[in-house]
Amino acid sequence: MLHASRVQKVGSYTLGERLGVGGMAEVYEAVSADGQTVALKRILPSLARDREFCEMFADEARITGRLEHPNVVRVLELGNSNGELFMALEYVDGPSLAKVLRRAARERSAADVSAITSIGAQLLAALDFVHNATDDHGQLLSIVHRDVSPGNVMLSSAGDLKLGDFGIVRSEIVARRTQPGELKGKIGYMSPEQASGFSVDPRSDLFSVGIILAELLTLRPLFLGKNEMDTLGRTAHADLSTWHRFNSHVPLALRGVVEKALSKVAGERYSSAREMRHAWLEAARIARVPEEEGALKKWLVQLGLV
Repeated sequence: MLHASRVQKVGSYTLGERLGVGGMAEVYEAVSADGQTVALKRILPSLARDREFCEMFADEARITGRLEHPNVVRVLELGNSNGELFMALEYVDGPSLAKVLRRAARERSAADVSAITSIGAQLLAALDFVHNATDDHGQLLSIVHRDVSPGNVMLSSAGDLKLGDFGIVRSEIVARRTQPGELKGKIGYMSPEQASGFSVDPRSDLFSVGIILAELLTLRPLFLGKNEMDTLGRTAHADLSTWHRFNSHVPLALRGVVEKALSKVAGERYSSAREMRHAWLEAARIARVPEEEGALKKWLVQLGLV
């Protein structure tokens, strides 16, 4: 297949700007034959013939294709173009949460707690749905995302949050290709058990949400070390020194929710995304965080990101 910079078509889709690239796949803005704008994800050309990567890619489409929820990126089509797999995904017309964090940190923009409350509530609603998703027979799929990180959280210009990238999802309906001790996930956004190579359950995703909320509230990386091994070590020990150093402005009720989610021992965290979402919204109420409709959209506009 032609090099990505010269490719114009994939299947019936016309490629536009490349939106991002990861270790396994790249994503383009694309237009379908009927004029619909989509995000087109395809395996990197160098990996397109690798059987394991192709199986993981197909698993991602198979899992995500079952997940119909306002806060989850929808899969529109899984296709094959000249022997290479691709996915057409719902296009989200706003920035990733990673970009929001970078912009806010760079500008030292005061954390908009109303907007952060909305982000937490929407992300936890997505995970509540994902963790409880069932197959056609009502059997629990036992999904753990394992990669809940700012780069995989998209925000629309209207202030809607969409969780995406289920590329390393763990579920009962996919083959278990992670070996004991093998790390899969994003450095800095894993749970202690994930960073240590142990098995994970949905409470691992809740730890990742805790990291995201802590970073939004302090505008600082939570576990960033001198190198990757140092970061993994701080994660495995749930080292909250950065959080404690910079959280004095955060309302006590919100601090309590974040710290419970960031418990080193999974059994000391919230038992479910639903429970954590309820606690998060109740903490916002206790802290008298303004219930401002459109707060997230307003913050994105203030940051110049929509």
